[in-house]
Amino acid sequence: PVPRGQLFVWLCFFCNNQREWLSGAPQNGVAEFGDMVRYIGKVVSVVDTYKAATTIYLRRLWPVYEIFVACESKVEITVALMTEAMGDLQREPFGQVRDHLKVDVMNATTTFAEDELMIKTAIRDSTGGPAHVNEVVRRLFAQMLFDLLMQDGR
Repeated sequence: PVPRGQLFVWLCFFCNNQREWLSGAPQNGVAEFGDMVRYIGKVVSVVDTYKAATTIYLRRLWPVYEIFVACESKVEITVALMTEAMGDLQREPFGQVRDHLKVDVMNATTTFAEDELMIKTAIRDSTGGPAHVNEVVRRLFAQMLFDLLMQDGR
């Protein structure tokens, strides 16, 4: 247990005004997010499902980019699966679980086109480009799901 007054939670969807970041305000949301992740040092990724056919998380650009930034920043990342997805994970052979993991950052979407343009430009300009982002996120999720199974005693 963490002593009282020493645990703080920062929820990016409450604390990050992504619209302000991308609206020409003095901040750059893409860079600002990376700075915040490195400062905090830990990320918990709450995921609906790992199955490519039904996932929302892996088809949305902000979460995929955020988890990539966290991984590249070498901060501690933990995945939390919804109850139904955890049940699926416990029942399926791990090879099938890995096969379900599909990441295609250039086809991921955002609500606003300007968000998508800024993030995808940053990805295209990064070392390794979209293929690197896809592979890093896919491998990270495979490892985190495997770790969940090991914790569960499978």
